[in-house]
Amino acid sequence: MAIYETIFILDSLMPPKEIDAAIERFSSIITSNGGKVRKVEKWGKRRLAYEIEKKQYGFYGSIEFEATGNIPKELESEYNFNDKVLRYLTYRYDKRKLKAMQIEDTEAEAKRTEEAATAAAEAAAKAEAPVEEKPTEEKAAATETPAPAPEPAPEAEEPKADETNNEENK
Repeated sequence: MAIYETIFILDSLMPPKEIDAAIERFSSIITSNGGKVRKVEKWGKRRLAYEIEKKQYGFYGSIEFEATGNIPKELESEYNFNDKVLRYLTYRYDKRKLKAMQIEDTEAEAKRTEEAATAAAEAAAKAEAPVEEKPTEEKAAATETPAPAPEPAPEAEEPKADETNNEENK
């Protein structure tokens, strides 16, 4: 079986439930004809590069699937029948894309196994490490250095009244 990807643009004015139903219908066409859906992506509402049927926005979606040669034709006939599909494109992955996907998968698998091994080693090291004794309050008080006493703040002097001013005011 070959690997295909279909990208479609739906009318952005559709309610979210109808968008989900349309994507589910496209996926069911693939599975009912013997294909296998690998990945479904909803890219969301985006502005179109140019107006299509007097619409400036569309809801983009993508389905990656494994299938035989007749399933893409079935999908395209469904797209043509559905008025809410503004544009679509279905293409088959070439050999270079498949090879790149395999390399990516092996690298991801190697990274996962490396992370699992590191986590297992850390867990084993924690299990083997001796448990340190927690200091009691008496030991903690004995090891702490006393804090220096704060110096008293200098007292502000009150201004003295000038005796000559007092006598003149009388």
